[in-house]
Amino acid sequence: MIYNDTTNRQGAIQEMEDICGLGATGISGNTTLFQQFTRWSNKWNLIAIKYAIRVQDGFDIDDPNWTTYPSGTYAGTIERSYMFSNTEKLLKLKKVGVTVDGVNYREAYPIDTNSTDYPHTVKPDAHIDQGFYDFRYDPKANGFDIYPKFTQAQVDAGAKVYVEFYRAARDLATTGTNDFILPFADLVTKGASYEYASLYNPSLAATLRTDIYGNNGNIPGVIKDMKIWYNSRYPHLTILENTKINSK
Repeated sequence: MIYNDTTNRQGAIQEMEDICGLGATGISGNTTLFQQFTRWSNKWNLIAIKYAIRVQDGFDIDDPNWTTYPSGTYAGTIERSYMFSNTEKLLKLKKVGVTVDGVNYREAYPIDTNSTDYPHTVKPDAHIDQGFYDFRYDPKANGFDIYPKFTQAQVDAGAKVYVEFYRAARDLATTGTNDFILPFADLVTKGASYEYASLYNPSLAATLRTDIYGNNGNIPGVIKDMKIWYNSRYPHLTILENTKINSK
């Protein structure tokens, strides 16, 4: 779904205008309200991305509004740390590969240098750099540390680090009509409308909360529907949820 379509009223903003009873230009024609709903939409877009990442099996979710792939190659240095820029909106590392010659990559394994019982506990640098040949990486905030560090000879030979990652959705434009696509439109429109209704329309907020989270009965909720959908995106594996068995 397009985010804002004032011409044909097929956008997410128009859906939220209808849900909240705000009229045909209640949001799109009100700069302050448009910016509020965009902020709420960004919030629920991020919530949706996180749910999709957590439940996916064999399908790597990514916002189609990005114009780049969620991966990158970094030139090796003799420093340990590699950092992502804030514009890349890193959520979680997926895979790290290392090459010491610029050609042949091998996968690095994740570790936690603060853990005392991790099975691949980091050894002192002197020992690692001299004889520990399997590369490890330790996620740190918006980047990661590599163990062992590259030597200057490896850097000169073309050492590189390849990374695949999960990232947040791109921020929606806060003004005008735009062609941002919302892959989780139902959750975003209901979620952003819920934020508005929580402030100004409690009865509508209660209805939307049930629409979003379900009622543990005949209404599963948008979030549960989305979880089931992304669990089954991989055609060779079907995830079945536990069900109650009637023993009578």
